[in-house]
Amino acid sequence: MKKYLLLVIAMIGMLFGGLSKVQAQEVTIYFFRGYDCPHCEDSLDFINNNKDKIDSRIKIVTYEVWKNKNNEKLHQAVADKLEVPETKKESVPFIVVGNTYQVGMDGTLSDFNEMLEMAKKYLDEEEEYTDIVKLATSELKKENKDIKLKSYTLEQLYADNKVASYIVFGVFGVLVISFIGFIVFSRKN
Repeated sequence: MKKYLLLVIAMIGMLFGGLSKVQAQEVTIYFFRGYDCPHCEDSLDFINNNKDKIDSRIKIVTYEVWKNKNNEKLHQAVADKLEVPETKKESVPFIVVGNTYQVGMDGTLSDFNEMLEMAKKYLDEEEEYTDIVKLATSELKKENKDIKLKSYTLEQLYADNKVASYIVFGVFGVLVISFIGFIVFSRKN
C-alpha cells in the first residue's frame, strides 16, 4: 500500500514540477522606431529580407514613436520599466523582448542575430517570459482609457509599402507610356 501511495505522490510531484516552468509558446519582438530614421529603416529592411530565418513562434511588432505621441508614451513607459539609462531612453531603434532590450541596430547580421537570441532564450526556457510591453500597455490604458496605440506587424508594415510601390510604379508607367505615345503621334503630324 505504501508503494502505491509513494507512486501517486511521485506522479503528482512530477506533474506539478513540470508545470512550474512553462515554455513560451510565442515570443514577441517589439521594435520601437522613428519616422524616417535611417537606422530603423535599414534594420527593418534587413529583418524583412531575412524573415525566413525567424522562428515561426517569434512575432515582430513595430511602433513608430517620433510622430505618434501615444506610441512615444508607451516607449517611455517600457524604458522606465526596464530601467534604461536616461541617455538611451529616447534612442531608436529600441528593441524589446520579454524583459530584455537592445538599444540601436544598424541592419547587420550580428544585430539581427543578437535580437533573435534574445527571443530564443525565452523559447528555449532559459528565462521566464514576461511581456513587459504588454504590461506597460495595460498600465497606460488603465491611466488613460482613450489612449490609442498604433502598431504594425512586419507583414503589415511591408504590405503597406508594397501597395504604395505598386501605385507609384503604376503612375510612373502610365506617364512613360503617355510620353512615348505623345512622341510617336507628334512625329506623324
